[in-house]
Amino acid sequence: MSLKILNILVILILIALSLAILANSMTKPLGRDEQMYCTAGSLLAQGKMIYRDFSYPAQMPYHPLLYAALFKMLNTTHYLLVGRILSVVCDILIVVCIVGIYRRIFKSFAISGMLLSLAAAVLYVFNPLVDYANGYAWNHDVVVLFVVLSFWLFISTDFKQKSPTEGGHDQNPVSLGWRIAAIGALLTLATCMRITTALVELLFFAVLLSQPAGSIKQRLKTALPFLIAAAVVLIWPVWVIALAPRAFFLNLVRIPTLYGEWLHQIGMVYNKFDLIFVSLMMPGYFALIVITIYLCVVIVCLRRRLKISNARNLLLAALLPLTFFIIALIPPTMWRQYLAMPVPFLIISFAFPLLYLRKLVDKTSPNKYFNIAVVLVNLFAAVLLAICVYIAVASYPVVLYRTPIVLVPEKWVPIEIHRVSEDIAEKTKEPKLILTLAPLFAIEGGCDIYTELSAGSIVYRIADSLTPADRAVTHTVGPKTLAALLEKNPPSAVILGVERGKLAPLEAPLRAAVGADWETKTYHTGPTLYFKR
Repeated sequence: MSLKILNILVILILIALSLAILANSMTKPLGRDEQMYCTAGSLLAQGKMIYRDFSYPAQMPYHPLLYAALFKMLNTTHYLLVGRILSVVCDILIVVCIVGIYRRIFKSFAISGMLLSLAAAVLYVFNPLVDYANGYAWNHDVVVLFVVLSFWLFISTDFKQKSPTEGGHDQNPVSLGWRIAAIGALLTLATCMRITTALVELLFFAVLLSQPAGSIKQRLKTALPFLIAAAVVLIWPVWVIALAPRAFFLNLVRIPTLYGEWLHQIGMVYNKFDLIFVSLMMPGYFALIVITIYLCVVIVCLRRRLKISNARNLLLAALLPLTFFIIALIPPTMWRQYLAMPVPFLIISFAFPLLYLRKLVDKTSPNKYFNIAVVLVNLFAAVLLAICVYIAVASYPVVLYRTPIVLVPEKWVPIEIHRVSEDIAEKTKEPKLILTLAPLFAIEGGCDIYTELSAGSIVYRIADSLTPADRAVTHTVGPKTLAALLEKNPPSAVILGVERGKLAPLEAPLRAAVGADWETKTYHTGPTLYFKR
């Protein structure tokens, strides 16, 4: 009966967390990066090719392909809504995976596994940096999901191929091969969305190669499905890169370097270690650090008493958050969302030491004082976890407060953006070519944009630092070269007011294209439309 009640409780809490995740996504203001991701998917759906026909800086091509497929299947121009709903689905599935991983690890202790999985899910959703990073129409959420799924598959796989009577799973070699192939495919897809995920894929591959094997041949045979799946997934990205190798290099290396330098020059970057310190001191994140320190100290002190099974799973769980912290340091500029990546893996890593401590309770020792100490250590771990869950929720209650917005779709940000886009399209005369650094406002209403500005201000702000040949290859223009483009192909309307603060001067060359007799309309979402009478 208690298990049934707990199962119902798990389902109810997952539903509540899912609604909170949806509300988070639908209340976020339009992000600058979303312009690039959604526009790339739209252009790809129109038959244009990434890198060859338009700029797509710092990222690999699979995410726009996923968007393009969804846009085509749904036959919609609600690009932002589709992108955000995809992120919401990924975020909900991440929570489900965290719960599933805990229940998998604690399969011998069902009640403990359920309670701990709920605590883990709450710690994830109420983490302030996770809340900040999740829900946008970008590649963050799907990349995290693919890595979490890969980890779940990895710990669920019996690499030793024991029989059930020996404590293994009823798993034949074909099933093992497909599982390994799925891990390879998921991680390669993630890498081909965000290139820095390659470090995570290498980590999985290294741990896979370290699995016990009778010979080098057997070890390579185990890894072969991973390599085959990775090679299959790589076919399309390699083809895309081969179509425009120079443009790919410029988008992935040169352009990010230039706009990193530009951001440093205007003082719009964080000091990496200051940002890390401030982020880790947030109550929801600091709670995770406290749990980590406690579990590490306990494991070190009791290491001789602990029976550590599946040491490679523990190693992988411990190295994943560390790897994501390293990845956060790689780009020339660091943003807060980078520090959200380690969070789900840090939370998942708690499961193994908690399991080892739980097993010690059932392993009686002749030393009664040690037995008492083990009970107290487990009790303190449970109390600490409960306190940390309370701190995470109490310090960031906005996750709960905004949830009712899910009942009012007309107030969702993507819906409001689409209404504005439709009004813009209605006021814009043929050929409905709009000049703007916020292309979503144009394309959601069915208007055309300059592909040279498809990435918004991200590339535009540094494009003049490229050589004329490189600008031609990447299909980009900058503030100094925009006029020549507009002289050949003048706009039907101009959308301004999307860049603020230190970036506002970037719009000055666009303002020069506005006719003296044009009408204006300013929308509550921020932009101002300048259109012909």
